[in-house]
Amino acid sequence: MKRNIKCPNCDTWNEIESTGIEKCKNCGNTLIDEKKEREKKLEDFRQEQMDKWMFTIDEGDSKFMRFAKKVGNAGYYVFISILAFFAWLLAILPA
Repeated sequence: MKRNIKCPNCDTWNEIESTGIEKCKNCGNTLIDEKKEREKKLEDFRQEQMDKWMFTIDEGDSKFMRFAKKVGNAGYYVFISILAFFAWLLAILPA
């Protein structure tokens, strides 16, 4: 699939395919693919959020910690499910 990317250096439009690092045909500057950059930032953000989650099970955790984190995850999901049920109930009752 071909796409057009504007060179940030010389403002020339370049038609590229998504095959690795692309260079501007006019000045030779490396083109920044904004779509790939957004996807990379999103993946980095997701990984950072996953690392911050207190119930993430790491490979170095002991059996007790793994069990405790699994119980914590289950408790969290039960709590959120109950809250969602009450929110749904409050939305349905007035009707």
